[in-house]
Amino acid sequence: MMKLSYIIPTYNATGTVCQTLDSIYATSLTEQEFEVIVVDDCSTDKTCEWIEKYAKQHSNLKLLRQSQNHRQGAARNRGLEIANGEYVTFVDSDDLILDGIGSALKLAEHQKVDLVYCSCFHEKTPTDVVLKEIDMDESVAMSGIDFCEKYQHEGVFWYPWGVLYRRDWLVKLNYPFIADRQHEDRDWLAYVMSHARTITNSKHPMYRYVCNPHSTCRMPRYSTIFDHVASGIRHIDLAQELKSNCPKLSATLYAFGMEEIHHSIRLRNLTKFPWSDNKHLYDNKHLRPLLSDLKRMCRTYPMPTEVRIVAYCPILTKLTTWLASPIATYIRKKKHQ
Repeated sequence: MMKLSYIIPTYNATGTVCQTLDSIYATSLTEQEFEVIVVDDCSTDKTCEWIEKYAKQHSNLKLLRQSQNHRQGAARNRGLEIANGEYVTFVDSDDLILDGIGSALKLAEHQKVDLVYCSCFHEKTPTDVVLKEIDMDESVAMSGIDFCEKYQHEGVFWYPWGVLYRRDWLVKLNYPFIADRQHEDRDWLAYVMSHARTITNSKHPMYRYVCNPHSTCRMPRYSTIFDHVASGIRHIDLAQELKSNCPKLSATLYAFGMEEIHHSIRLRNLTKFPWSDNKHLYDNKHLRPLLSDLKRMCRTYPMPTEVRIVAYCPILTKLTTWLASPIATYIRKKKHQ
């Protein structure tokens, strides 16, 4: 049986994806032990051409092309659908895999756990690199609930990469990433971790997050206010679901959700995410369900005034954005001059 599946969502990654693939094929694992599934989300550059050239040299690399852009969540879901590895791991197309992946895989196979949390290097800047790890012995395996309650404040569910997931368990869990949204991963990982039967930790770094100023999460036109608000709503909903089994984690998720909704709604954020750049602003497919969810949040939880105005007065919201957008755009341009 194939041991590992790498799932890589890509979008306009011409300048980085080859380095990512090079790092995967440079580890001690043989090509018979793993597969690489690249899911391209309608790139407009030469990303697919470079991957196709790479695939000619490596028979265990598969390239899937999305017919429409649905962002990285949908791309990861599609990769998981065809994965064959006993374990899967998600890789961003501008990051690097390290040789610690072999140790993590051996640990996963030996302990038969649902999830292995791995140490990773994290670039704050190209010259400022920190080792992201937790104080948990490799011989220890604990339930997902205990793991989340103990290590939640150490950022264990901030990113889906740097983690090995047992594929058949993850598929049966049936909790896909949300599509068509940025910031789709933190609440997903909190749910997945809290539902794992067993989790262990690998001390050997297997991933390097690379600081990329051109990544999609740093692009205002790609990451919208609505993405942030939708993420906050999902955090609060998950907090309610986990309240009885994970009270500490539930409180943390609730705080995250409230903060994301509140600070994303405030008009000062328009200087970073101007409404005119939010392509779904007047798209009823996205705007109406979001306003409906905000109304539900306001009825259930004590929401700040700004959030209540947006939730209950969509007409006022449109009027406000029409007035504020030119001012916000002017301020944003001044800030970046």
